[in-house]
Amino acid sequence: MKKYIKFVSALGVLGALVSSCGYVGNHPNENAPTDTPAKGEITVAVDESFQNILDAEKYAFEQGYKYTKINVVYKPETEAINMMLNDKARLVVVARELTEKEKKVFEDDRTVYRSYKFAGDALALITNKTNKDTLITVKDVEGLMKGKIKKWSEFGKGGANQEVVLVFDNSNSSNLTFLMDKFGINKKDKVPFFAMKSNKEVIEYVKSHKNAIGVIGTNWISDGDDPASLGFIKDINVMSVTDKPNPTKEDYYQPFGYNLALKKYPLTRVIKCILKESHMGLGTGFINYMCMDQGQLIVLKGGLLPLTRPIQIRTVKIGE
Repeated sequence: MKKYIKFVSALGVLGALVSSCGYVGNHPNENAPTDTPAKGEITVAVDESFQNILDAEKYAFEQGYKYTKINVVYKPETEAINMMLNDKARLVVVARELTEKEKKVFEDDRTVYRSYKFAGDALALITNKTNKDTLITVKDVEGLMKGKIKKWSEFGKGGANQEVVLVFDNSNSSNLTFLMDKFGINKKDKVPFFAMKSNKEVIEYVKSHKNAIGVIGTNWISDGDDPASLGFIKDINVMSVTDKPNPTKEDYYQPFGYNLALKKYPLTRVIKCILKESHMGLGTGFINYMCMDQGQLIVLKGGLLPLTRPIQIRTVKIGE
């Protein structure tokens, strides 16, 4: 009897999870996969910028649901989306919506297009530990992206005469795409940048090149309990950014949780989960887990901004 009660309870929880993100499954057909929201195996394609947070979500989900296996593949954004469109992944985690052309694949497959906001993220600008120029404006970033600013002396307080090397994780990077879209740049060959193969490689490059500015996803350096994240951040500087035209020192902010929640950091974006699933399967279960309390606590712990659960910000006075 106790086992039966636990089973019903688990089904009730999953039902709540499904409704929380607004999913109403299509009726399964004869060719539908055999997985369920709490059982089975699927592949999830994830923008490599979000590896740390997805590693944590996957681990916690599989610990709670022992009969599931989430195979996570980390790719540049465009490659991740193409995996889903070609039915090589059930779910993608990226920083943009699909284009109308991409959405047509859903229409052709008679599958409802479903996109869910999962977490608030930001781009972090990082520099070598010996570089004392740690303040930058959005206007300066635009100048670097458009090739109008080339040297540190053109915006940095220290006035180093070296050329700035702008470093991204990949030529198909969502980090690069985000800044191109923000500044109205339509071709990559207009941007003077150096491409690595991962966010981790960007960090390593910046550690050994004094004139570099690396652009990475914040979740690589935002988890204060993660030894790898702590190891990265102690070896680099994280730049403070402002979008104000005549800023004082107090107008600059770093890309961490508190500043994201109060919308003070200007280079923020939304992480989205996009599902290509024609039945109520494991993709549904995993997305809804990430949208519910435990999944959003993982987001908060990782230094990002939960988007499906309210958070409280309290000012605490320490001492007198």
